[in-house]
Amino acid sequence: MPRITRDPALDEMLDFESDAFRAAFTTMATEQNTLENIIQQSKDAWAADHQRKLDAWQQQQVEDAEAQRLLREQQERENEERRKAEEERTKKEKEELEKKRPKVKPFMPNKVVETESMPTPAPFAMNKVRNLDFVEVWYFTEEGCSEARHMDRTTSNAMLALTQEEGRIMVTSAAAHRPSSKAIPDEKLSWRQMSIGKTGLLDAMSKEPGWPKEHVVALGTFFMEIDAHILRRRAYGEEALLKYAVDVRREWHDQLKSTDSSVQPFDIGVINQRHLTAIHEDILNIRHANNVARSVLSTRSI
Repeated sequence: MPRITRDPALDEMLDFESDAFRAAFTTMATEQNTLENIIQQSKDAWAADHQRKLDAWQQQQVEDAEAQRLLREQQERENEERRKAEEERTKKEKEELEKKRPKVKPFMPNKVVETESMPTPAPFAMNKVRNLDFVEVWYFTEEGCSEARHMDRTTSNAMLALTQEEGRIMVTSAAAHRPSSKAIPDEKLSWRQMSIGKTGLLDAMSKEPGWPKEHVVALGTFFMEIDAHILRRRAYGEEALLKYAVDVRREWHDQLKSTDSSVQPFDIGVINQRHLTAIHEDILNIRHANNVARSVLSTRSI
């Protein structure tokens, strides 16, 4: 049915009693169907048609109201879905921001900073200690710890690296696998640097659960023997002791981690005097040869 665009209640019945209608109806009147009867029939027909229009208009109004209700409900559902989607998006954004936000511990009110800051070796050195690997003593010296603090302030700790341990792929901090370009080999350290650095190394090993106590004690004995050795009083003796220390310590670590069942790690706390003497003699011979070479070059220049 075509849509009704005007309220039929506003319509008024035609004046079928008017002269114009009477003149028109007179031509249709008969004895059986008089003029008055035709006028009444016209009124009845108009009224019936008008009622049909009223009923159709009322039905259209009901249908329009239902359509409006359904449309409104659909819009409300869509608005609610958009609201929930926006809330979910906002929630996820907050969660992502929370994940990226640096985590900090609560501070203790009225607690003052320590009088002296504890030296902190580089993650690379601590990772070596944790894995029972050889690591240069320099990382535990004042210079090594100072460099670690500087690198910690200027580089990001968020960088990750893939590593393989015991057949497993692990994600660790890249800093734990990045050696310092400023690291000094043990044999090039000053005696003071070795004395300070070995204390830090032993402290780190003692705090690491993977290191057995007897191993830490043996290494501590080793450094004590080096410190108190009589060779320190001789020419180039400290140089020989430093060279002996790095060679023996590196070999000790290799044997400790060897998978060869025939390898039985030695007691590092016991000094091999013959090995140490051989190193000292090699250094003396090299020094002597260098002095002779310089003397010959000086004589030729004269």
